[in-house]
Amino acid sequence: MVLFDEINRIKISIALSVLTIFSIFLIVDYLEHNPAFGSFHENPIITIGLDSEFLTYDDIITGFSIKYPPEWERAQHIDKSVTFLAPRESNSDTNPAGLGIMVIEVESNNTLASITQNQLNKLKNLYPDIQILESMETIFLGHPSHMIIFTATDNTQSMRKAMQIWFKEDNKAFLMTYKSDNQRYSKYLPTIDKMLNSFYTYKK
Repeated sequence: MVLFDEINRIKISIALSVLTIFSIFLIVDYLEHNPAFGSFHENPIITIGLDSEFLTYDDIITGFSIKYPPEWERAQHIDKSVTFLAPRESNSDTNPAGLGIMVIEVESNNTLASITQNQLNKLKNLYPDIQILESMETIFLGHPSHMIIFTATDNTQSMRKAMQIWFKEDNKAFLMTYKSDNQRYSKYLPTIDKMLNSFYTYKK
């Protein structure tokens, strides 16, 4: 089945990243471009060679860096989250895919398990029709993390497919969300792979 193959592809992607990167939330609140699953309106992980023309985004406030395609839009939000949006396709008034990153301060004794439970509860409250296709513990950037793949209807009444990865470092929780519609999810996944492979955190 296509879905089964796609989920396996994500698992293989993360395994490859673990070998390549260092042997290698969470209360998603509101946003007009909700990083959890909001609307992409106007206003993963396979080791792939990063395109040299990719731009670098350094967030000195929350302490992370990521590379992104120069043609993608970048939007920063009042809650200090950032969203990278793929260019609109012809005859469309919305962006077809995007990656959102949110960093939230957490208690140092807050565990990944509690963060995961909070995030899953938040998603279920926000999206009554959510269908979780995959939920598993993994390793990202050397940190124990959790990844889910799910579908849900966003605030434009459109069905979306998303992948979220979250992990904790010191007193910060990092949440990365890739989403698109079902038809374009696989199309943009290689670009998301490259972006996630370039992600790293640093101490202030």
